[in-house]
Amino acid sequence: MRLRDLTTALLAVILVSACDFWPQDLAPLAESIEQQVSGETRALRVGGDIVLIDVSHSPLYRTARLDLEATATEIAEQAIAYVAVPLESIVITFHAGEISEDPENEHEFIFLVMDGRPVLQPQFDIDATGPLSPEEVQAAVDRLGDSFTGEQKTCVVREVEQQARDAGDPETLDPADFEFLPAETWNDLDAFGKRIILTGAITTQALFSCVRDAHD
Repeated sequence: MRLRDLTTALLAVILVSACDFWPQDLAPLAESIEQQVSGETRALRVGGDIVLIDVSHSPLYRTARLDLEATATEIAEQAIAYVAVPLESIVITFHAGEISEDPENEHEFIFLVMDGRPVLQPQFDIDATGPLSPEEVQAAVDRLGDSFTGEQKTCVVREVEQQARDAGDPETLDPADFEFLPAETWNDLDAFGKRIILTGAITTQALFSCVRDAHD
């Protein structure tokens, strides 16, 4: 019974992450950030536990990458302190000018919130094709934090790598062939979104497989 409840809970997390919820405007947080970055700022909370922050027209855009990363980390810490509910992730994007979708004119930082602190995630290729990369697999395992033993993490990595090979390119797979994939909305996702959702789905499946084997 408890295992079924856990399965349902994890499935809900995956499905929620694939849905669009009406955003909550975090205007006071945006105003505070504007004073630090000298640029126009927009801050939204979406999906209940994700914060999106866009900074435009800031002179910091032209600073060194490491300096901008340090600033983004400080902003992420501020967002965690401001929002009264536990967060899953924070995405901070600095735009060269107006807010746009042009990756050539933006610097994006993605943080997972682990143990109440922001953890910067590696930069993935949004145009990647083929099976999930070792970097994508390792990032998924890193999200597990310290809740699992080294042996369990090793098992999860092995299972995720195998399932990633079996799945192949997320663009060409049939979502009905994999557990925990949102089959109804799969075709509405872009290629990068499919890679993210598939990573979460097969990591969840690997977790159950490894935990079950450990108790058999």
